[in-house]
Amino acid sequence: MWTRTPEGVDVVLPALVYAKVLEEHAAVADLSLIDRTVRDPHERRPDTRPGRERFLRREAGLWVLAVVEFGEVPTIIVTVFAAYPFWVDRG
Repeated sequence: MWTRTPEGVDVVLPALVYAKVLEEHAAVADLSLIDRTVRDPHERRPDTRPGRERFLRREAGLWVLAVVEFGEVPTIIVTVFAAYPFWVDRG
């Protein structure tokens, strides 16, 4: 699958990464959900590793986090999983 960031950077989800998402994080393995998370995130945060950024989107009470690695061509999604951001009020 390929998608784009809001700035128009092409991003690829490698098949090997998607296979791992299917196996370990099935709740967020919907390709259209992953596409929306990168294309139209609700939040963006720097990752702990240089050259990576976290894209977050909330849908149906679930936060989806996709980590995108920039710097190489193509730009790739390195992981996707369900997350609960620490900065969101749980009330």
